[in-house]
Amino acid sequence: MKKSLPNPVLILALLALLMGFLFQEGFLLPRFYLVAAVTDGDTIKLEDGRVIRYLGFDAPEEEACFSQEAKEMNEKLVLGKKVQLEFDINKMDRFGRYLAYVYLPEEEISVNQFLLKEGAGEFFLDTVNLRHQDLLVQAAEEGHQAKKGLWQACAPDPKVGCQIKGNLDKLDKRWYHLPSFRHYDQVVINLKDGDHWFCTEKEALEAGFERARE
Repeated sequence: MKKSLPNPVLILALLALLMGFLFQEGFLLPRFYLVAAVTDGDTIKLEDGRVIRYLGFDAPEEEACFSQEAKEMNEKLVLGKKVQLEFDINKMDRFGRYLAYVYLPEEEISVNQFLLKEGAGEFFLDTVNLRHQDLLVQAAEEGHQAKKGLWQACAPDPKVGCQIKGNLDKLDKRWYHLPSFRHYDQVVINLKDGDHWFCTEKEALEAGFERARE
């Protein structure tokens, strides 16, 4: 009995559906998008009109310390260039912005990681989009340790950097610890647990942290 060959049209249609799914889910990055504008340190606008918010990275808000510098760093890096996008589980935020890992393929740069390493902002904890969380945390820690960007410019003493520890205890209570505190060295900062580094006590208080006992 002669076996019938698969319908080539059907095969092509299935392949097209598969490729479309992979592109949509961010597993493949075949397309390039021109960056038409930079909104701030962590947000850009593409030529097609979409607004992209960098995943895992949070630049200072407008009027905050280092906000203008962060925007300028972002502009110098991506404005007028073609980027590739990678999406995770949640593709959009409540403001209608697309959430993405952004890449400059010609320079082989992960924009999210680069800006964290340069201290243009801090790590933003996302409990859903976790694909590159470890790499982003590492980049953020490197930027803080090297006193890059805001970690030096916004510190009361630039030589020391931003050293106030914001820590969540076992009951999720938020405390901040100054370097002069007796148990300061015993406090471990884990960005994946919601801990933070702060430059000033005012920042810590505004973020909802209370001063710990000395």
